[in-house]
Amino acid sequence: MAPTRMGLLRIRTEIFVDGGWVDISLHVLNRQALAISWGRRDYSSRVTHTKCSPQINNAGGLYSTRNPYSPYFGQLTQNTLVRQSVQLPDGTWEYLQHGEIPSWPKRWDLSGNDSYMPVQTAGILRRLGTGKKALKDPLRRHIDAHGPLAYWPLTDGESAIQGTEVVGGGGAPVRAIGETGAFYQGQPNWSKGTLARWLDPVVELPDETIGRLTAAVSAQKITSWAVDHVFAGGGQGWANTLEIWDNGPRTTADPQVEWSILAGGTPDEVKLLVAQWGDTPLGSLFLITVSDAGISDGAVHHIRLTVADDGAGATTWALHVDGREAGSGTHTAPFHPVQRLTYRWGTIEGGGVPTEAMGLGHLTYWGTDVPAAIDTWRAIQGHVRERAGRRIERLCAEQRVPLQVIGDLDNTPIMGPQKPGKFIELLETAAAVDGGIIHEARDDFALAYRTNRSRYNQGM
Repeated sequence: MAPTRMGLLRIRTEIFVDGGWVDISLHVLNRQALAISWGRRDYSSRVTHTKCSPQINNAGGLYSTRNPYSPYFGQLTQNTLVRQSVQLPDGTWEYLQHGEIPSWPKRWDLSGNDSYMPVQTAGILRRLGTGKKALKDPLRRHIDAHGPLAYWPLTDGESAIQGTEVVGGGGAPVRAIGETGAFYQGQPNWSKGTLARWLDPVVELPDETIGRLTAAVSAQKITSWAVDHVFAGGGQGWANTLEIWDNGPRTTADPQVEWSILAGGTPDEVKLLVAQWGDTPLGSLFLITVSDAGISDGAVHHIRLTVADDGAGATTWALHVDGREAGSGTHTAPFHPVQRLTYRWGTIEGGGVPTEAMGLGHLTYWGTDVPAAIDTWRAIQGHVRERAGRRIERLCAEQRVPLQVIGDLDNTPIMGPQKPGKFIELLETAAAVDGGIIHEARDDFALAYRTNRSRYNQGM
């Protein structure tokens, strides 16, 4: 769309400072026509960001960012929000654009008497389109968006010697140790593991080896927790165990509890074992065996254990496999937060060593606010069969980008797994599948999406 010249219409320009909108229209110079451009240029398939180039009178240094005598001192920062509106003949105001001012450059004429700011306003697409780095994979974004207590993606790269805890303060790094506590033959390969083609590489657990990965967890005051892990591969006959140790005081009356999730390829099953440790071992029992669990096909899989205080001195538990609840119940021991996580592959106790390398990643410790297991499973699957409009909505929510919608997002086509890419590129891909339009909202600093269906039978 070509630039719109406002002629003699009354234009209002406001900036957002000190928590509110301030009208600076009297300081916008009218010695040039005010031109605002938005939409698609010529035959471009991409909507460009809104642009406007007003000149602001800076007499007295009112808009100088380093002037301590300005009422706006310290508030005219990079990307200050700005909005412009036009007064219609009936006296009402209609927004022309919501944008931001990236910088406040000063200019003077040759006499030195005319000080002004030739600012450039820009819509939200300008900032969202900058940068060359692709977004993290859909599972990492899902987990980050829901705020775990501790999280080890295990995507640290080929030069890594341990798995970094990325929340910060949630726990120690994941380290590899042998069965006797020293470095062992089963050292993992930190960047060669594969979960799915749309997920980033994770740690690889080599075939024909056994070993352990372990990490301490920081103390938390919580009334429930959940632990996730995601894996793929293993071939036939493998048997791995995730041990989750709580921080009970290890007495007979209040034991330390070890929750162990045993997963195997042959037989194709998942078991949940609970053991109690006091002054002496207090015994153990299997709480559930999930037969024909569907985890022996070499594809990506997800297991979650949730444990909560039942309010009566015992704990409730629930086990999920690939987003579905496999079983639940109550255990008599008091509830305690997690103290340590240990993942044992090719465990001697399980009797199975992987004949093929395995990928392991996204070890996550959740508190009370844990996303539904089915939602995590959908993220693992790359949100396959997600509606194009809902993908746009979800991506914006994950990026905390406001979105206005015109049309029914559920009346848009189904998409395949979300592949890696930049934020705007992912939005444009979804919009292209639907045939809709991503553009900027005029009444807010936000994106807007018009679905293809909403464009049908519109008047000229």
